[in-house]
Amino acid sequence: MSRRPGSLSRRAVLKTAGAAGALAAAPHFGRHLSASAQDATPVSGGTLTYGSGKPTYNILTPVNTISTSQNVVIEATFQRLVYGRQWGDGINPDSNQTEIELGIAASMTEITPNQVWEFEVRDNALWHDGTPVTVDDVIFGIWISLNKNAGTFNETPASGIKGGARLQEEGAAVGDIMVEGATKIGDRGVRIELEAPVPNYWVNWNVGYWPYPKHIFGEMPFEQLFDPPYATMPIGNGPFKVTNFVDGQYIEMEAFDDFYLGRPLLDKYIIRFGDGETLTAALESGEIDGCGLSPGAVFQRLTDLDHIVGNAVPRDHPDGFAVNRERFPGEIGTALSKAIMYALDVPLLNEQLYNGTLRPSNYLFEHVVGLETPPEGFPTYGYDPEAARALLEEAGWDFNRTLEWQVSAVPSPGQEAMAAMLSAAGIQTQFLQIDPASVVEELYTQGNFDLTFANFGAYQTMRDNWQYLKCGWTRDLGGANYARYCNEEVDALWQTALDEPDFAKAKPLWDETSLALSADPPQSTVYRQSILYGWNQRVQGAFPYQYRLPVRAPFERVWIAPEE
Repeated sequence: MSRRPGSLSRRAVLKTAGAAGALAAAPHFGRHLSASAQDATPVSGGTLTYGSGKPTYNILTPVNTISTSQNVVIEATFQRLVYGRQWGDGINPDSNQTEIELGIAASMTEITPNQVWEFEVRDNALWHDGTPVTVDDVIFGIWISLNKNAGTFNETPASGIKGGARLQEEGAAVGDIMVEGATKIGDRGVRIELEAPVPNYWVNWNVGYWPYPKHIFGEMPFEQLFDPPYATMPIGNGPFKVTNFVDGQYIEMEAFDDFYLGRPLLDKYIIRFGDGETLTAALESGEIDGCGLSPGAVFQRLTDLDHIVGNAVPRDHPDGFAVNRERFPGEIGTALSKAIMYALDVPLLNEQLYNGTLRPSNYLFEHVVGLETPPEGFPTYGYDPEAARALLEEAGWDFNRTLEWQVSAVPSPGQEAMAAMLSAAGIQTQFLQIDPASVVEELYTQGNFDLTFANFGAYQTMRDNWQYLKCGWTRDLGGANYARYCNEEVDALWQTALDEPDFAKAKPLWDETSLALSADPPQSTVYRQSILYGWNQRVQGAFPYQYRLPVRAPFERVWIAPEE
């Protein structure tokens, strides 16, 4: 098509966004630790300080979490029953390691392939108050994480467990602790049974079986579950225990002497809260030992420094724009969602601003085992702003309208570039910046946005993925449908596919569901990204936080090299 008057070239778009000069033509992950540094003799003692955004809300427990800022604390203070992969021996997880690692479990036996397992709980695992971790804690953790009446929302539920859907829909009273698919066997055994077989079930960060201290919370009224002091001073079972929490500033943890794998080498682990610019400056100056980094010029500049190591962690989450479908229902919402995918030049963003770490994708389910490839006829969206305009014109779009794009931080160069690309396709936006601590209220509860760039989950079970787009499954009902999307045809297909226990027969139903979603996208899915980190060279043994990988971070072997 011919270019319309006033439209911008690809590179002019980036210049308009203020992104010129932030070039990274190829993946750039910074310097790596030398062999001599990695082979050095571990040293006990010292403090590791990590920089993170302040928690989305001040509840630091695996059974009620919504954000990475909570998870960085949880993974240091709590341990799962089992993890889907082993870390290996290196400073980062070994992608070739496919063996399951036992957490609180001492043994694991598969009874029915992909559906039923029996675990024995360790006899040396303790809560931070010295109480032994029990099978009852395992079952209680499952129960409370799924119980509608508990008001929990967790990114790592006991997905697909038998009886779990009933708990999510109907709830259970305080003390009525029973999960059909979690059965106690003797003193230390537990049998886990799923509603239906799920291939590679445990190899998924989002599948979490977190024991939770029944001796503290078992008879507690639901409305008190997440009150102080336990909300921010949790009693966990992990390598570090919380000793101090200062709202908006930091949380301090110390090594747990009785951790089942041995006392960590570090004496203390501190997480300092702050915004991206503050934490980046702190990493550069050596005040902190690690933090997430913005892609593009910031990541490249810092990892070019001799004392900082870059680390890119690929993630499975489908990233893209969600349109508030209550504000833009029907045909106009569909047209907006499709037009956005045409408007974004993902290869150029990848080259110029994301250090070559984006994986372009318009398909929601390529992370789901068995559904990795979209069905025949599924559309893909290359960069075509004229096609975007044509879709909007046909739907009767008002090109003078300005959309509120909700963000929870100062807009990044990548966001500014996307705003310019949207504008070139006729979609005008303005940033609506909110406090990160208000995300639950502003995004999930109030729906205070026209557009938001976020991600749908990376769940393996399609019942869990449904929470992002099922009609009415909003956060107050335990779901995550912040876009207020509703398509009854999709819901009917989804339910039919869920009801089919034979995956070979369910596969065509899921393909039909994907095609129905392509006709009315719940999200303008554009890519999968990598999360970028910087670590000071003094961090040895392992980089302790890896974004949502199904591995146990080996905190017990992390150590700080003394200054020479």
